[in-house]
Amino acid sequence: MENNKILTITIAFVLIASAVGIYWYYNDDDEQYDLVIACGTKNCYEPFWVAEHFGFFDDENVKVQMMYVDGGGSATTALLAGQVDMTLVGADPAIRLFDKTTDGMAIATIETSLNASPTDFAALSKYNVDLTNPATSLLNPDGKTVRIHCGIDITTGYYSGYISYLYSAYQAGELTKDQYELLKTVKTNTQDGGIVDISFNLQITALLQDAVQMLCSGSTVAMASQYQEVEALSSPYESAVGCCIIIVSGNAIAEKSDAITKALKALDKACAFIENDETKLQAAEYCVEFYGSSTWTIDSQMTFFNSQYWDICYMLGLDDFLNFKAGLLGYENFDCSDRITQDFLIAVHDGADYAYDSEQNKIVSNSLI
Repeated sequence: MENNKILTITIAFVLIASAVGIYWYYNDDDEQYDLVIACGTKNCYEPFWVAEHFGFFDDENVKVQMMYVDGGGSATTALLAGQVDMTLVGADPAIRLFDKTTDGMAIATIETSLNASPTDFAALSKYNVDLTNPATSLLNPDGKTVRIHCGIDITTGYYSGYISYLYSAYQAGELTKDQYELLKTVKTNTQDGGIVDISFNLQITALLQDAVQMLCSGSTVAMASQYQEVEALSSPYESAVGCCIIIVSGNAIAEKSDAITKALKALDKACAFIENDETKLQAAEYCVEFYGSSTWTIDSQMTFFNSQYWDICYMLGLDDFLNFKAGLLGYENFDCSDRITQDFLIAVHDGADYAYDSEQNKIVSNSLI
């Protein structure tokens, strides 16, 4: 009877963990870790995998434990719950974190899109989606109901990425205000909308079954595009160049600053490993092995590596980028300028304070910030 009770509790725990997208690790109670990191199992988290696999954390003498999650939404949940010290997130999770709590700071960016139009999509070919004409392509002929529903994990930065595309179309006069508001609405049972909230692991199946007609979700888009009935698309509009942001809890800043600095140094080495033409392929081979998907290939990984700028730095205008995204998401009077610190970057780079200028595509000195 007691064994059955334990089994029932264990099964319930696993189901709950699966529901929130967290893949729990084995934790040896006798093991002591300097830092616990929520690490995604999708693109943009590659420097974390590389740093762990190639021993860069060990080189910096910092003992790191990874909590593997499906993306930025689950990572933010883990940070808010006090389960981890550090994580990497896109714009949307960072904005929600800064809005919900005064605890936590952005300390660095880890990769920045080199594409002036970083929003990519996968759509079912039979619908002939034309993103340059959203009013006739995404809506039915009446102009008031949705023809193309887009599957997105709305807890991630892809949510505001899609809204950015719609906003650009609205600003260009390709959508009316009502059409823009309709397409950016998350679909419910009682109201039609252009967005369907789907977790990463279910998105490709939903697309192939025509439950949604388009996806906006990073590496999932690349994997979906390998299917014959799916085509890859990109937003025709230039938008704010995106980045992923390393965030740490207030408690970690107060008690684990040395470990955070060492971890950033390890991640900086991992980024250099990815940027180096002599080691990039080696990094890609391991990342493809980490993914373990037949539709994510060496070519897919190398294409993604080459589409990003990889470094531990601070993206110039990060606060403006986040404030703009917050406006699209409906946050009023949002200002995150006091939630960003470069103190750890200065420590990592021996006193040198610099930022990545996305317009110049290079590191610039602090005097230009």
